[in-house]
Amino acid sequence: MDRHIAFFQIPSFEIALVRRHESALRSRPIAIGTLPSARACLREVSQEASEDGVRTGMSVELARRLCPRMQIFPPNPIQAAAVHQRLQHIMAEYAPVWEPVGPGHVFLDLTGTQRLFGPAVDTAMRIEREVIRRERLTGVLGVGTNKLVSRVATTLVQPPQLCEVRPGLEPTFMSPFSIFSLHNINSILHNIYLSILEDLNLRTLGQIAETPLPYLQLVLGPSAATLHGWARGIDPSPVLPTVQQPCLEQSISVSPDEIDDERLLGVLYRLLEQLCRTLRRQHRVCRRLRLTVRHSDHVEASRHQPLDPGTWWESEIFPHLRTLFFRCFRRRVRLQTMTVRLDHFESPADPWGPQLLLFDAERSRALAQCARAERLTLALDRVRDRFGARAIQRGRTLSLKEE
Repeated sequence: MDRHIAFFQIPSFEIALVRRHESALRSRPIAIGTLPSARACLREVSQEASEDGVRTGMSVELARRLCPRMQIFPPNPIQAAAVHQRLQHIMAEYAPVWEPVGPGHVFLDLTGTQRLFGPAVDTAMRIEREVIRRERLTGVLGVGTNKLVSRVATTLVQPPQLCEVRPGLEPTFMSPFSIFSLHNINSILHNIYLSILEDLNLRTLGQIAETPLPYLQLVLGPSAATLHGWARGIDPSPVLPTVQQPCLEQSISVSPDEIDDERLLGVLYRLLEQLCRTLRRQHRVCRRLRLTVRHSDHVEASRHQPLDPGTWWESEIFPHLRTLFFRCFRRRVRLQTMTVRLDHFESPADPWGPQLLLFDAERSRALAQCARAERLTLALDRVRDRFGARAIQRGRTLSLKEE
């Protein structure tokens, strides 16, 4: 059976949410960024602002000089999460499997739904119309035989349009694109490899597809097979629902850039709480923890730590995260972003927790203390599920603002 994968995205999602309620802003340059800090970086930029030279990641101070008439709005993560959740409910009515990859960005596996809803293109258009009717938001859709092709297809159209790549036309479709146009290309190839490809005059995917694989392997090593397949429009990766995704990752942009250890650790603890809460909802434990920090001068450092046994409790993971933080943060240069990644998931071996010991009083007290901390965490989960993620917070997480 031929695969039918669709990618739906609302470009500049947070800007679209602002313009949904303010029709006068639909033709004005706007951006999303933390105020009133002038050193903060912009998260999203409208097309009108980008025409004046404003770019995502640019400081607010520089952006105002380039585009004085631009309006900057603070991010609203609670509203964005609520709208994204409602979008997933719409997708669930038409797609048996969907994979959220970011706010307003969703992969849908429409394989086998033709007898229910008709061709995949018609189903995609129905989803687009439902999003417009219920949420008053317009997006773009790409339809193809895999995730790579459908995602690249969305870069060719503007809301509310759709681009379909018919089966068998993937190599022709991918041929004119630059190697830098692929999403997450830097996670496969190092910058030194990209410069080598440029020296070899391999600047488009079509040129890479025409190059014999053994020649590419001499230059790129094991990464050559993946890149060669991408260049021909081949991507076997499946659409994974949230509970089957191989990793959980979340980033925090600190604004303004910070150097204080305890403040940064407080922000990391809040981020870890969100990830562990997701793990508990999915009933999975993680066996590996990775931390990546990015300094103000754009230098990155990354470290990882195995977790044995696996756990979903932030009280057990945070000591390891604190150790990784000090291993990464050796250069006393302010930090700009921090990313925590949890992977190597498995089902919990003992969902009821360890049994208290009868004759080892000290060990029993330690286990009882852990049990009280876990009960408190579950109580916090219930409060947040009912009243929102920011309804109640630990004191250590309130010392620093983040985007």
